[in-house]
Amino acid sequence: MEGRHGKAYFAIAAFSMAVVMDTILELRGVHFAYGSQPVLEGIDLSLKRGEFLGLVGPNGSGKSTLIQLTLGGLSPDQGEVDLFGTPQRRFREWSRIGYVSQKANSFNLGFPATVREVVASGLYGKLGLFRRMTRKNWERVLQAIEQVGLTPYTDRNIGRLSGGQQQRAFIARALVSDPDLLILDEPTVGVDAHSSEQFYDLLLNLHREKGLTLLLVSHDIGAITTYVDRIACLNKQLFFHGKSDEFSLRSQEILTKAYGHKVTVLEHGHQSCSIG
Repeated sequence: MEGRHGKAYFAIAAFSMAVVMDTILELRGVHFAYGSQPVLEGIDLSLKRGEFLGLVGPNGSGKSTLIQLTLGGLSPDQGEVDLFGTPQRRFREWSRIGYVSQKANSFNLGFPATVREVVASGLYGKLGLFRRMTRKNWERVLQAIEQVGLTPYTDRNIGRLSGGQQQRAFIARALVSDPDLLILDEPTVGVDAHSSEQFYDLLLNLHREKGLTLLLVSHDIGAITTYVDRIACLNKQLFFHGKSDEFSLRSQEILTKAYGHKVTVLEHGHQSCSIG
């Protein structure tokens, strides 16, 4: 009996460990406020390995704050944020997370750097600022550039690229360290509709063919429901966290609750807007 019980115990322990390892991001009962102004209230959210999660909500809903809590820029007032099974406050393997910020859309066009150099800068956190790039490192840079379809522009100044091409370069910069999770904060703001569609197609390819786990913050609800597996709808609280097809069926109900008034979603190609 003891032998069987022992085997059962280890089987349960192994299963529990597998579940933890499969969960890349988990927020449990997270509260956060700027001074006396609450921004997030009781957030429970998880992201499993291989998922493509879209985070939507109105301006000021706490989306960017949630991202900063994930990236370690902020700490919750209450609750826990875990990354790869480790509490965020103790997490140190930041090269496992790639990040493309909203500010990438307002890049200084006069910045004197080539696509190759911009992408290579994504390895500095992993290598250390004063370690020299090896031949293998440079090969990885070229691979990342190829992944996003920018090989013909490898030695072109980043400022001479279109907005869509620049975004691809920043994706390559985030990918060069081979992250397990890629986070993108409003990546298509200021990018034309055609470039946005190509951009989303690139993300879908990375997700499906490379198995990359993605967290995408976007106001573009039409694109979100087209490309992602799961959706989280946020406005201080979570109003939905589930499969995208279920969200599509209930979108008017969910968005009306989240925005606080009736919302109609108008779709045009892959662009959408909300009208109250």
